[in-house]
Amino acid sequence: MSTTIPRNRFIVAATLAIAMLFATVAPSSAFLDKTRFAAHLGVAYFAFHHFVLKPYQEHKFDNGADHRTTNIIKGGAAMLFAVHELNVAQKIAHNSHSKILHALDGKLVALGATFATVGAALHSGKFEPKAVDSVQQSTDDFGKDSAAAGEPIKDVPVAIPG
Repeated sequence: MSTTIPRNRFIVAATLAIAMLFATVAPSSAFLDKTRFAAHLGVAYFAFHHFVLKPYQEHKFDNGADHRTTNIIKGGAAMLFAVHELNVAQKIAHNSHSKILHALDGKLVALGATFATVGAALHSGKFEPKAVDSVQQSTDDFGKDSAAAGEPIKDVPVAIPG
């Protein structure tokens, strides 16, 4: 038992030393950049899809719909959160060494501007159906641009436990 404690400390110290070495060799901005980019982009699209597109398709933003104002404000907050996530993804793409992410960098700025415009309008309680359609079109265009750059975006259903 007394030999396991020093051994565990050695393993922890060695792991920390290796992590510090890798931190100096590769900047954190380049560590798993495609994975981080995809994660932030996925979270942004989820917020748009779950709180804006889906309620829009279910007519929860229509005049006279139950909890219309609440749904519109939630949609606006979700869009502003999505803008933040798109900005993080754009910074990752900009700082990346990946040619694919550099190709998508400029397209992501345009997508973020569309999200921001719609998010601000929804957050203030104003709803325009054409705005949601424009965001959906922008996301479709981004998917086409990604495929043209050599990295198609695939919709993969994931089972959520519970």
